[in-house]
Amino acid sequence: MLRYMTLVGASAAAVAPFLSGGAGRPDDLDWPVAGLAAGLVAVAVLGFARSKGARITAVVGALVALGVTVRLLLRDFEAGLTGSRLPVLAMGAVAVTIGVGVAGSWRVRPVGVVAAVLALAAAVLAPGAAQAVIVDSQPRGAQLVEAPVVVERPTGGQWSWQPPADVVGVVAAGHGVAVATADGSVVALTGDDGRVDWRYTRRGARIGTVSASMDRKAVVVTFRSPFDTRAQLLVALDADTGVVRFEKVVRSVQVDTEGVMPGTRTLALRDGDSVVGYDLVTGDERWRWSPPDGCESAYARTVRGRSTVFVRVECEDLLTLSALDEVTGLERWKHQVGLTRPDGDRLDFHLHGTTDGSVVSVRIVTARALPGAVTDGLFDAETGTLLARPDRKWVFREGVGPRVLLEEQVGAGPTAIQSIELPGGRTTPLDVAACPSRTADATTPTTYVRACGDNGREVSVVVQGLDGSPPTTTPVRLDGSGSLPDFELVPAPGAIVLTRTSYGGTPAPVVGLTGR
Repeated sequence: MLRYMTLVGASAAAVAPFLSGGAGRPDDLDWPVAGLAAGLVAVAVLGFARSKGARITAVVGALVALGVTVRLLLRDFEAGLTGSRLPVLAMGAVAVTIGVGVAGSWRVRPVGVVAAVLALAAAVLAPGAAQAVIVDSQPRGAQLVEAPVVVERPTGGQWSWQPPADVVGVVAAGHGVAVATADGSVVALTGDDGRVDWRYTRRGARIGTVSASMDRKAVVVTFRSPFDTRAQLLVALDADTGVVRFEKVVRSVQVDTEGVMPGTRTLALRDGDSVVGYDLVTGDERWRWSPPDGCESAYARTVRGRSTVFVRVECEDLLTLSALDEVTGLERWKHQVGLTRPDGDRLDFHLHGTTDGSVVSVRIVTARALPGAVTDGLFDAETGTLLARPDRKWVFREGVGPRVLLEEQVGAGPTAIQSIELPGGRTTPLDVAACPSRTADATTPTTYVRACGDNGREVSVVVQGLDGSPPTTTPVRLDGSGSLPDFELVPAPGAIVLTRTSYGGTPAPVVGLTGR
């Protein structure tokens, strides 16, 4: 009387290999799952035989297939990245095992109908149930108040939040910061008081990168499996509420370190020589750009303007930096450098940008550049206007914030630091001696912020105006232990936030310095 349940289970098993395996099982043809599905279908057919020996063999085969499927599913749960494939296969295996174990006739009876319906419902609901086990999402309602302004100078107030696991990244987003931790969680803290706003967790998953959109309204996180590193799950969250906007399985090569940098309305990812723009709200593909025939677009560091996406185009006699409109994918402006014919000389292309997307820095190192070509300069990221060209003794530091710094470096540390106004190029010296042991630094529109003298327990935050005004120092207690420490210093809405990232030991607290 449970033969119809067996049919439902076999059908679920047959469908399972064609469903998404998630980031944990990225192959379109998943041989272990395909083999188990084929085995379950064969077992189901064998279970319909009249021979007692055949039915016993079917029961044993079904139990073996069920055991292997459950083992694979638990491994996926441990990685926190299961898709629909294994949960549906597991429900199919359960249905087949029960069906062949309780053999009956083909006569339609209420018990058989109910069992078949339950098996079908279980297979349909299994992916959602699996996500409920893995994902802990605690969003909040939309906030009606505007986000506070980015703090540029602390005024004495401090708050502290103790993370449950090692911090792996901090970005300014929403009404404060989004903190990623090693237990697979992203926690939003309000900048004004350090209160937890929302939380999103994928149990067992490892966080690869965390980044915020240019307008700080979205947080993009990549999760990777500890067992299979070929693909990652990209999750876009609303920075205000923590609600998931979309999820997308992407190849790891597309989102490796510094490979995810959302714009304002789109997220651009490389796909071989091409660049694809995805809508930041829905995740749908908006446009796809490819280099012209006869040219190639080699990898370049991911840099975004406020509304532009930068790509490198190399042809036989021409190197182009092309700025694409982030909404349409069409070229807005370009900077070109003529080249002599290839002769084996190396060509290095360095691309950097300010964190607010206002300025992009280009540095091309090659002996093939034609005389008079601009191979080193700062450009307006929206219009392509050349803003400044560097003196060779200075090093441009664009990625520390919205303002560009110039440094003269000898050995490991700077011997001179200047802020530069763009356009115009007027420079102002900053006080190097105020922070003889710099751990991390950042700029805001009007200040230069440094974390100095980190001894594992305390650190000093030195703030100096970019107009050269005298620096001020704020001591911060920052306990914690662990190996391979790094430092996060993030001017954010409501507070300047700092913490120490490490591996093992006691996680350092996340501290916010409130102010104006």
